[in-house]
Amino acid sequence: MSQNGENKPLKTKKRRRNRAKRIIRRAVKLVVLLAVIGIAGLFGLKSYIKSNAGESEETTYARAVATRGEMEETVYGTGTTSARSQPNVLAEADGTLTDLRVSVGDAVQEGDILAVLTNDTLDDEITDLEFALWDLDDTILGTQSGSAVTVVEAPAAGRVMAIYAQKGDDALAVFRREGALAIISTDGRMKVELTDVAIDSGVALGDTLTVRGWGYEVTGTVTDLTRQGTCVTVTILDDTLPMGDEVTVSKADGTEIGTGTLEVNKPMAVSSYGGTIRSVSVEVGDEVSRRQTLFRLEDSPLSLNIEDLRIQRETAAKDLEEAKEKRENLIILAPCDGTVASLEVSEGDEITSGTLIGSILEGEDMNLTIAVDELDVVEVEVGQKVTITVDALGDAQMEGEVYKIAPVGTSSGGVATYDVELAFEAAGTGVRSGMNATGEIIVASKEDALYVPVEALMTIGNDTYVMVESSLGAMPDMGALDAAQDGETDQAAEDVPADAAAMAEGGRAAMAAGGTASMREAAGQTQSSAGLLERIRAWLYEGVDTGSQQVNGTLVKVETGMQNDDYVEILSGLNEGDVVLYTGSADTAGNMMSTMVMMPAGGGSGRDSGRGGMPGGF
Repeated sequence: MSQNGENKPLKTKKRRRNRAKRIIRRAVKLVVLLAVIGIAGLFGLKSYIKSNAGESEETTYARAVATRGEMEETVYGTGTTSARSQPNVLAEADGTLTDLRVSVGDAVQEGDILAVLTNDTLDDEITDLEFALWDLDDTILGTQSGSAVTVVEAPAAGRVMAIYAQKGDDALAVFRREGALAIISTDGRMKVELTDVAIDSGVALGDTLTVRGWGYEVTGTVTDLTRQGTCVTVTILDDTLPMGDEVTVSKADGTEIGTGTLEVNKPMAVSSYGGTIRSVSVEVGDEVSRRQTLFRLEDSPLSLNIEDLRIQRETAAKDLEEAKEKRENLIILAPCDGTVASLEVSEGDEITSGTLIGSILEGEDMNLTIAVDELDVVEVEVGQKVTITVDALGDAQMEGEVYKIAPVGTSSGGVATYDVELAFEAAGTGVRSGMNATGEIIVASKEDALYVPVEALMTIGNDTYVMVESSLGAMPDMGALDAAQDGETDQAAEDVPADAAAMAEGGRAAMAAGGTASMREAAGQTQSSAGLLERIRAWLYEGVDTGSQQVNGTLVKVETGMQNDDYVEILSGLNEGDVVLYTGSADTAGNMMSTMVMMPAGGGSGRDSGRGGMPGGF
């Protein structure tokens, strides 16, 4: 029993030694296999690098100094120029175009004859109307009538605001010409109607406004708002003010909202039929009662017959006047000074009233309408400064401003754009209507901004970085590298490769060796690790032109502000005078991370603590 008990531990130990040997043999085989695979991979990588050496393009890095100065944020758009004022010329009569006196490009002055129409039918009509009018005049003069006196009374009580008929006037003629012999205010109020009031004026129903005229100032109340508040009626509790006066209407704070004409709030027109004004019994401003005598007229027993003849004569006279006006309109005149921009007719054409004859380019002021994206149009405002460049004129630039912004956008492909009209003076520049042009709207500006080129920005994760040029030999930031090893930094730190890890490990080893090793010893270990990697890299690229430029830089996290096509404002992370590195390509971060020599974040520089070193690679 004892012998068997003594043999059992020996057998157990023997089995354990055999098992350990098997494990060691397997581990050795695995290490050898991994070494063979690694060596084969390095030779394969070396072969690949050589075979593709001729295909790589040289990567060069630009340097830019973080500069402080004036910076502008702009919105761009393209379109075609058009004349700010190009009125159309329309025919105002029917006829045949027999004489076209201008050509496109001719300079004209207001009132110059552009074309002449002829209309024989119109000439005959005028002759017939003239004969008819002469016959009516003879008939009226041959009609005898007795005389009688009648009165015109006030139709309602109120204040006399206007008197149109005077002694000796034909009452009916005055009534037809003015619409009344006199005007009476029946409610003691006056009003001012304003149009084109700004939508953002803030005027509301019931507001008290100030009305100013020549030598007087009164208050009024807003009693009507129409067309989204752009049409305002202000009522004044006073009808002693002069009807027809031009007045200015302002808010209580003095802000002017518009100008208008004083009118009677509830006017009553005094009317009459045939007769001659013998006397006027009231004056403007008098208060009258209902049925008070206003005018005395000298009438006749045959007034109805004469009135009928007079109506016929007025109708004939009006027809004759209109016919003569049409004949005058056969001569087409230039509506303004300018240049003939277009002609739509030729000699011999039959023209009807309203036909487009052509257009006149008035002055040299131009407009440019551009389409602005919905994300940008919110920053655009009327009056903002604009720079205009015209494709056909090379580097010539013109200054202008935002004139109008379309309230409704146009959607295409899921993107909404808004037409923005820009106005600019083009006198002497050679700009013509229809030229392709670009408008650059200055939507924001800053006098003292720190900025760098847009190409220098790199986005890693949710953060923005730039690469700041560094000098070799700076001590590593062990805290940043330790954090990178522990996975506690952002995406840039997570991507720290083996050489940076080796540096961090070397630092930790030095610190762990009793806590008395100097930073110089730790740096020596990291340099040794980096040297091994550098020798491997040199062997891989032996005899190969790497085609890239190695640079030394530090990855710095920054906050940005306004941005235009060329520059971006840096709010934090950089100092004026810092030199940033960039490739200028779209994949700036990827290119730089593949060719940068690792540099530490470096303590004591006064930068944002969030920045970290840029790792190197093969």
